[in-house]
Amino acid sequence: MNQFIAHKGIYMLSHSVGLPLVGAEQAAASAFWQPWQRGDGDIWNHWLAEIAAFREQLAVLMNTQMANICPQSSLSSAVSKIVYSLPPRRERPVILLSEEDFPSIAFALQKTASLGYQLKFIPADTDTSDLAHWEQQMTADVGMVLVTHVQSNNGRQLPVLQITELARQKGILSLVDVAQSAGIIPIDLQQWQADFVVGSSVKWIGGGPGAAFLWVDPEKIDQCQPGNVGWFSHENPFEFDIHHFRYASDALRFWGGTPSVYPYAVAANSLAQINAMGVDKIRVNNIALSDQIIQAIPASALISPQAEAQRGGTLILDFGQHQQQVVNRLNDSQVHFDTRAKGIRLSPHSCNTAAQIERLISCF
Repeated sequence: MNQFIAHKGIYMLSHSVGLPLVGAEQAAASAFWQPWQRGDGDIWNHWLAEIAAFREQLAVLMNTQMANICPQSSLSSAVSKIVYSLPPRRERPVILLSEEDFPSIAFALQKTASLGYQLKFIPADTDTSDLAHWEQQMTADVGMVLVTHVQSNNGRQLPVLQITELARQKGILSLVDVAQSAGIIPIDLQQWQADFVVGSSVKWIGGGPGAAFLWVDPEKIDQCQPGNVGWFSHENPFEFDIHHFRYASDALRFWGGTPSVYPYAVAANSLAQINAMGVDKIRVNNIALSDQIIQAIPASALISPQAEAQRGGTLILDFGQHQQQVVNRLNDSQVHFDTRAKGIRLSPHSCNTAAQIERLISCF
């Protein structure tokens, strides 16, 4: 399954910056530089075909239609566009999120105070995999809920389907962050009850930065009127009538001005290979390698959930008074990892082998 670029050491950082897949440089050259060198007459047709390939591969990855997907430069930008596209919900001014969500998205949501929204945080020590806590927090004043599919601080996977279904029953809009799950955990947007989904390619997909995306429930698209628009938000970007703007009929109304091309070409290459490998098979391998680590450490050292259905692709480990010694040995052994407040973060992926995991375990 290893289709990742050659690298030194043991790479365990897919939760942060995923290792690029083979062919990334060639894909970018083919998408961006070679059309110039060939003297192609209409460069935009070529570039838009590359971006369409990115959307098509994302649609395959998440079992949806490409019309519901819009490229974005980052998650925080996507979140801002979503919230500012909706009519203010003055009777339900609260946005519910967790203290374990990614700060960048929370920063974007904080700026919605100008629309009259208020943020309510679920405390970090709450078990957000328990639906009862969401039921308690979804009070009558909540208008939107942010659900992080896999939380990066604790490696916890949330029951998105149950949470978004509950939100829909209560008339609450749901926004799901799949940055830590896309490419490592199977996602089926046909099954989820979400209204909006945001994600990126920089982590488990190995597609590099700058190729983020948002997904919109097709039933909600007509209700969304993004304020941050540009010529690629237009139904026909090449109409060029300065007096006449029409929103695109699909999720591309969220696009904006002149898009980047290079990041999406790199990400499309990675997505095609991830889809060919199959996320279900990638997940089975991740679980096997993770279990290999879990079985070799004291139960007290595992901070992330042990149950497969409740954990993401990343293990968080804390060896107590021996933590720094373990960190030093991992560094000496050329293991690429990082640490956060809750512990060491390790992300087994298809670029890793059982033999590498044994070498990693020898550092504990």
